[in-house]
Amino acid sequence: MSGRVKTGVTVKVSGDADALKKGLDFLKNHRVLVGIPESAGAARSSADNGSVTQVQLAFIHTYGSPLNRIPPRPFLEPAISEPDTQSKIVENMKQAALCAIKGDTGGAISEMHKAGTRGENAAQTYIGSDKLAPNAPITVEGGWMRNRKSGKPFKVEGKGSSRPLIDTGSLRSSITHVVEGE
Repeated sequence: MSGRVKTGVTVKVSGDADALKKGLDFLKNHRVLVGIPESAGAARSSADNGSVTQVQLAFIHTYGSPLNRIPPRPFLEPAISEPDTQSKIVENMKQAALCAIKGDTGGAISEMHKAGTRGENAAQTYIGSDKLAPNAPITVEGGWMRNRKSGKPFKVEGKGSSRPLIDTGSLRSSITHVVEGE
């Protein structure tokens, strides 16, 4: 024995090659997307920037904004990449593939939705966790700052919490999934 570990799934497909081809075509044309849809709407308005959408807010928090003194706080990819979450999503997607190959497209879509829901829940939970960089003291307590461009002082209202991304809950609740091709 060579010491290799055999992994994978063995599937017996009853029927002809046409059924297998249909299943593979189904898988090729369907995928699960987890995130914030462009239609999620405005997150908040500010005097400087006008309206900021949920997608823009997610981008700012994922990559940070040195100009606005916001550190990167990625939440979607790290949440889905956690080993426990990823293994459960992979299991749902394996089941979706098995269903599709057997011709059960309804079952495949159901498993894809389960995988998407797992991704949603993981990202929403991650936002509420202590894994994100905490809010700065001025954000928590409030106080006076100076505008970097004009030098004019302005007052910052404190949020009272060091936990970022949760003051309104709108970003967290806008995380969803779709099964593309459905």
